[in-house]
Amino acid sequence: MWAVGIFFVCEEGMKTSKNISTTHNRRSDVAILFLRLFIGGVMLLHIIGKLQDYDNYVLGFHSILGFSQATSFAITIFVEGLFAVMIIMGLGTRVAALLMAVVSAVALWEAFVGGNISSESAKLEFIYMGIYLTLVISGGGEYALCNLFLEGKNVLKR
Repeated sequence: MWAVGIFFVCEEGMKTSKNISTTHNRRSDVAILFLRLFIGGVMLLHIIGKLQDYDNYVLGFHSILGFSQATSFAITIFVEGLFAVMIIMGLGTRVAALLMAVVSAVALWEAFVGGNISSESAKLEFIYMGIYLTLVISGGGEYALCNLFLEGKNVLKR
């Protein structure tokens, strides 16, 4: 059972079949690396934007688990920043991307319920969710930091 958990966190079990060319594998891995760096960077810039407009965001932020709005906002910013860095580095890419996809889905649901589903922010959340789900499917790729720790071993064959 632990192998399934490691597979999900480190993506090592998700190697492509042998009949696909090595060049194609490298291109795919570079594309995944670019996608990780892109969405992680966008999220970090998004967080910086939220911090610059702190007062407006905190006033409209929902209370989470009984915490104040400011504390809930700080926790959310910290977790989003942590997941963005994890995605950039390739550590637990699938887990971080899945949780960020859930955050995007919640934001989309709130926009839908609030009647703002056609707003620019809702459209952006939909794009984010698509990128995160792509990373959930693909994993971190060959250029993920997680692969350095496993040294190319397939943990599912142990």
